[in-house]
Amino acid sequence: MTRCVARRAERGHASVEGAGLDRLLYASARVRIGSFRCPVWHPRFHDTGPVGGHLVVFPRTSVVITQAGSEPVVADPNTAMLYNRAQDYRRDRLHAWGDRCEFFAFDPALVVEAIRAADPTVEDRADRPFRFGHAPADARVYLLQRAVVEHAAHAESPDTLFVEETALEVLQAIVAAAHRVRGVRPARRRVDTAKAHRDLAEGARSLLAERWTEALTLEDIADALHTSPYHLCRVFRRETGATIHAYLDQLRVRASLERVADPASDLTDVALRCGYSSHSHFTRAFGRAFGVTPSGFRREATARAQTGTNVKARG
Repeated sequence: MTRCVARRAERGHASVEGAGLDRLLYASARVRIGSFRCPVWHPRFHDTGPVGGHLVVFPRTSVVITQAGSEPVVADPNTAMLYNRAQDYRRDRLHAWGDRCEFFAFDPALVVEAIRAADPTVEDRADRPFRFGHAPADARVYLLQRAVVEHAAHAESPDTLFVEETALEVLQAIVAAAHRVRGVRPARRRVDTAKAHRDLAEGARSLLAERWTEALTLEDIADALHTSPYHLCRVFRRETGATIHAYLDQLRVRASLERVADPASDLTDVALRCGYSSHSHFTRAFGRAFGVTPSGFRREATARAQTGTNVKARG
């Protein structure tokens, strides 16, 4: 990305100048997500930074990126590029389409926290936390970032918990890959740390069980448990095998089944009572969980009540 792109992303502005190189898709105090498109003929195509924030960038096309003090790197869709604030770099052409990518800009404290497990010395260079300028992006993390980008770009009202938790998961995965490919392994957990993690996950599960109908944000949950959003996401997934968003979705859709089966209930009202911002969000979550839409489940439940037959279970 060029200097102007990173600086506008840092300010959180959606407006662009000239050819309109970037588009901000989501912005909060902790995470900003945007898309960047720069054709090869643009006068700023080769322009160096410095970038305005700590960024993880996912290329859609291939270019050569040379960060100041480093060797040139082919930035392609199998690679995530990492930039510290004020990083200088140069871009050179490979693909006729120029540079097309998506960027995730993170609060500096989140980046430091993400790196700390693999590299405790990050505390000594908090202004430049990324030691490495690139990392492999495997299929899972590539799909994760695409999912959150598509949601942020097209959802009428983006699900804040989903966007921010997924963005932090992407950050964690890329940081881990950057260190793993260079032979750096995270330290093993101590026994007391393992217990603290179990307690934190149980505390989060208790909170979700009590407040599952509320429009909770990641910040809400972390503040209630006196921890950071990044630490909470990492620990919860490790201890439960699920993201907080997925776990909360399961609580909500399972609790909704009785109301959904009642033909007298309004499905939009059911969605709102279960904590969803819209009927469409509820329908997608219900479909992911049970393989059938709420209206489809209602038809089957009604048919079963009338005929006494069983509804065919779905995966």
